[in-house]
Amino acid sequence: MLTKPLHGWTDFSLEGTSSYGLSYLDDIAFEWVEQAIHGLETLLPFCVKGFLEPGRLICNVSYWNCYIIIESDERYPLQKENIAYIYSHTSMLEFCKYLYMDISNYIDEWVSFVDYCDDNQEEKRQKLISQIEKLKRLIDEKEEYFDQNHGFL
Repeated sequence: MLTKPLHGWTDFSLEGTSSYGLSYLDDIAFEWVEQAIHGLETLLPFCVKGFLEPGRLICNVSYWNCYIIIESDERYPLQKENIAYIYSHTSMLEFCKYLYMDISNYIDEWVSFVDYCDDNQEEKRQKLISQIEKLKRLIDEKEEYFDQNHGFL
């Protein structure tokens, strides 16, 4: 879903979608994991975002699907033709599993994804490890809600 960060960029894609280059203007690992944790804790859809430079990607993660919106980051009123809307049959649980794998596989690269010469790299690393461990626990706890016998109202 997310490629290994390189020079402040990562590519994001879901099944059935294109690949979108996201920049370091958003601290994706920390922000997305925080949103995913909240979504699993509450069992409510959540939203993540990233900058395309130019433009913005917004991904609404719902129970059974994800909806991607690509929009301009300008303040003028948008026209229908200025917005791209894409969807993927990727469930909330699948999204969270992919996120967990992609962040945990490249933890050091994600810690330094947004690097403003922080001296607190080890503190930041421990915080991210703690967040992804919490995400993994929630994935395991909430998996039953996404089986064939459950639904959401």
